Amino acid sequence: MGNFYLTFIVKMGYNEFMFRNGLLFVSRILLIVAVWGFIWRFVEPRTQLMRVLRAALLLLALLGILAIMKIVGADYV
Repeated sequence: MGNFYLTFIVKMGYNEFMFRNGLLFVSRILLIVAVWGFIWRFVEPRTQLMRVLRAALLLLALLGILAIMKIVGADYV
């Protein structure tokens, strides 16, 4: 068994694929954090009903993000 050098010119496609997948992962996490932070900041719970509303909004927003990512096809690996 020989060495497996990933920096050879013929193996660089593997590194580009890994880099692209890493960027997609980070961008997904940042999108989720941004939506969560937006809802968390602008829907301030003053009553128990507002807490339930905020939880429901967070759930619907995160499910919406998941659905959009599945429709667009952002999870090809």
